[in-house]
Amino acid sequence: MPMARPSPNPPEETATASDLTPASLTLVSIPGETPEDADTYWYSNVYQGDRLAQLTPRSVVLGAVIGVLTCATNLYVGLKTGMAFGVAITAALLAHASHGLARRVAPGVAGRPLSPLETCSAQTVASAAGYATGGALVSVQGAWLIVTGQHPSPIILLAWTFLLSALGVLFAVPFKRRLVDHEQLPFASGTAAATTIRALHGTDPDASVRLRMLGLGGAVAGVVTFVRDGLGRLPMALPFPGGLGGISLERLGFGLETSLLPLGAGALLGPRVTTSLWLGAILLHGVVAPRLLGAGLVSDKEEPFLAWSVWPGAAALTVASLVHFAWDARVLRRGFQGLFSRRASAPHPVDAVQVPRRWWLAGVALLAPGAVVVAHVGFGVPVGHAALAVALSFLLCFISCRVAGETDAAPVGALSQVTQVTYGMLLPNNVQANLATAGITVNAASASADLLTDLKTGHLLGANPRRLFLAQLLGTLVGALAAVPLFFLLVPERAVLGSEQFPAPAAFVTAGMARVLAMGLDSLGPITRSAVLWAAVAAAVLAVAERLLPVRASRWVPSPLGMALACLLTPSYALCLFLGGAATAVVGRARPALSERRLVPLSAGLIAGEGLVGVAIVLWRTLW
Repeated sequence: MPMARPSPNPPEETATASDLTPASLTLVSIPGETPEDADTYWYSNVYQGDRLAQLTPRSVVLGAVIGVLTCATNLYVGLKTGMAFGVAITAALLAHASHGLARRVAPGVAGRPLSPLETCSAQTVASAAGYATGGALVSVQGAWLIVTGQHPSPIILLAWTFLLSALGVLFAVPFKRRLVDHEQLPFASGTAAATTIRALHGTDPDASVRLRMLGLGGAVAGVVTFVRDGLGRLPMALPFPGGLGGISLERLGFGLETSLLPLGAGALLGPRVTTSLWLGAILLHGVVAPRLLGAGLVSDKEEPFLAWSVWPGAAALTVASLVHFAWDARVLRRGFQGLFSRRASAPHPVDAVQVPRRWWLAGVALLAPGAVVVAHVGFGVPVGHAALAVALSFLLCFISCRVAGETDAAPVGALSQVTQVTYGMLLPNNVQANLATAGITVNAASASADLLTDLKTGHLLGANPRRLFLAQLLGTLVGALAAVPLFFLLVPERAVLGSEQFPAPAAFVTAGMARVLAMGLDSLGPITRSAVLWAAVAAAVLAVAERLLPVRASRWVPSPLGMALACLLTPSYALCLFLGGAATAVVGRARPALSERRLVPLSAGLIAGEGLVGVAIVLWRTLW
């Protein structure tokens, strides 16, 4: 059936939730036997970017305000704990609630209710500003201050933060069609955000059920988070009794997390990835760790065992993703042909709403040289090496996007070590260049994964992808303008880092890694080098088996990315993810209809509830 080409400048219509297509309110995957079939179904039944207002001034302003708040929160939490909150679901809820309040207080100013796609745009701006932009400040720039004793100039750091984050957004564009549209990777936070927005806007008979489940999950997770983090009445994990190989299970990290967020994330990720992750945790922490710790080959007295296991984890993530990258070369080449092609007509009508090739080419042509110049002028990286770091980051962005799609965790710390190892060999004994090039990877990889997470939300809601791309770019600008001054305000000098106020664990770990890796892989011990080799081989074998075996057999092959991620997480956290994935498998087999109506919104609520209450607790403690 022929499909009309979308108008380039659709009017901001006032369609209500009852006018939304049923598919955009229910589907968590797009049906179709081939990628072309899925594209056709999405374009005909889900896409509504030309019917509803999307990237409006009020959605941008609302997202920017929320993004500044969450940016401040994540910067503070990062300096305290080294962690950051994902803000996609939180931003969607805050946008909807704050605009609803504005309509009650000043209805003439606030205007009509936000459309689902306006909420999605506000969430995208806020997510880019609050999560993807400032991560490198906490780790890499904090490490730079530790190593050098001084900040770079504010202008340099502002340009550095924005250029690399915006470049990461551009780097993700060629991967969107493959990972989001065709493979339909879960991107659990993106799926949860779409489910949240649907529950807030839906009016069909099942909408009230989804909204109640969303609220139930949010309330339960919020209460648990308040009792644990606010009142201090609940530990982060309940350790298991007993031991393995003479090492207690508590020391090995086995226990039950009191956080419900990984339970919800695991339910959205599904059983295969979470089972692989738990299997990896059992092998690493239940078999390898007791032997190494018991024999004294690895010590956890000064730093946790995860500080060692990150090395084989980074190797496995990188190798498995490179295998997928090589296998997808033909498909990715088609995506690049769409960007570089001179043909006036797109091969499929859905391509007309994707990011135009002239935007991508102009953006890369402008931002990549700008990043190289800032790396050279501001951080002393030789021009050729800076250009190589930018090119390497493009490949690492693909790895970050794929891992985030399958596991809902962008492994930017592990990927930055790939860059650090590379420059430990290319520029030995140059700690500053090692840190600067790692910063390129961290900024770009974070922004790439965040863009595809937001595009996953938009894809399920039927949003126009190119407008979400613009919203993401606007968010990176807002985030840079907010995060850099806040960083200078919170960390005026070197003495602040490592203090009781700001322990800055991520900054000290990054600085230590840079000092070690500036010496090259030879500085690693023989046990670590052996673990890196075996992890790389195992990941390659599993990744190839995924591709070569028939579908019925390949689904029983453990996910190499899931198993690799176990090297970066505590086993208690991996167990919660597994329990969530197991719940999805049981419910999906026993009552398939309940999965979409109840389990998905309940899982989204668990993620949203902990995120909202966690942010509120941090803000309360910061202000009072």
